[in-house]
Amino acid sequence: MPNTRLPAALRLLLFGDVVSAAGIGLTQPYLLILLHSAKGVPLATATAMTSLLALASFPGNWLSGVLADRYHGHRVMTGGLVTTGCGLVLVATGEHPLLLGCAVAAVGFGWSVTLPAYATLIAGLVPEAAQGRAFTLQFALFNAGMGAGSAAGVLVDLTALWWVAAVTCVVAIGAVRWSYTRTPPAPPRASVPSAGGYRSLLADRALLRVLLVALLASAAGYGVYNAGLPLLAVTGADPRAMSWASVANCLTIVAGLPLALRVGARLRPPHLIAAAAAVWSVAWLLCLALGRVDLGARVTLPLAAVLMGAGELLLAGALPATVNALAPPELRGRYNAALTLAMTSGMWAGPLLAAAATALGRVSLLFAVAVAVLLVVIALVRRPTPIPQPVS
Repeated sequence: MPNTRLPAALRLLLFGDVVSAAGIGLTQPYLLILLHSAKGVPLATATAMTSLLALASFPGNWLSGVLADRYHGHRVMTGGLVTTGCGLVLVATGEHPLLLGCAVAAVGFGWSVTLPAYATLIAGLVPEAAQGRAFTLQFALFNAGMGAGSAAGVLVDLTALWWVAAVTCVVAIGAVRWSYTRTPPAPPRASVPSAGGYRSLLADRALLRVLLVALLASAAGYGVYNAGLPLLAVTGADPRAMSWASVANCLTIVAGLPLALRVGARLRPPHLIAAAAAVWSVAWLLCLALGRVDLGARVTLPLAAVLMGAGELLLAGALPATVNALAPPELRGRYNAALTLAMTSGMWAGPLLAAAATALGRVSLLFAVAVAVLLVVIALVRRPTPIPQPVS
């Protein structure tokens, strides 16, 4: 994409993604509060219900890959956004815990359907050599939208948040449908596999290696960030440190985008993945030092969040670009769905590791294990046979 404008269809998709990301930022931080405080759901039940967002994403990701390969990605994205919007409306209007649980699951399922379809569309609209740049841009804009939504959430009534988020889904649907009219017609496919499906992915050893890297990096990166930093804020008796960390992370991703795009143009995807793992290792070593060096959680957590954001920018374009370089056109949806499933599975491991470390009374063990896993990631991507990468 150097020296060229983004395709009109991609610009519309990015706009829709930013708007819908703002809807997520508006609602996700307040879901537990709404269910318990406004809807009267018992705290333990409400906490369990929030896990439905992630649980519903597994079948959603799987189905999205199948549908994106059979139908146009725009249709799959539209269906996912419609499901998400309906779920948001049900969250706003529902009262019975069973109905609210179904609504939360619908939101998680619908959103998870959009993600592989979106990645598939980006890969189809952008030349292979520029896909890493496009995915990095999408990631940064998504985080900017979420940050803006989170900031605006303090200005809107608690119940009304879900209505506003539903409206963002409607706007995103309009952008997706409009982008369809601006998408160049794809060349006809010679053949579409009628059998095999996800089973055919198991024969692609290069893909399996990338998925293993994605799983480990997600668990030791995103998973530990989402579970470990709040844990340090609580054990350090400074819960507000997590708020500063979240702001620092978001600002790093948005402000660091130009530099990340330049670095991404110079380094190969395996090097970007290794660099991301190295940066995250430094962040977790900093967290390990929190108990030994009197920096305080309000200093340590934002610094770790800045390093986390830098690693996220490095990883954001490298992994999806690598997967799409491996994917046959007729299986691109499934390849992207497999990557999303690997990342989601890794994010689940972080809270489990945090819970185990807490039960053992050794929170530092979480960060030590994370550093060890990230060293394994670096070793995997630096083996003599490199991870396949996009051809420039």
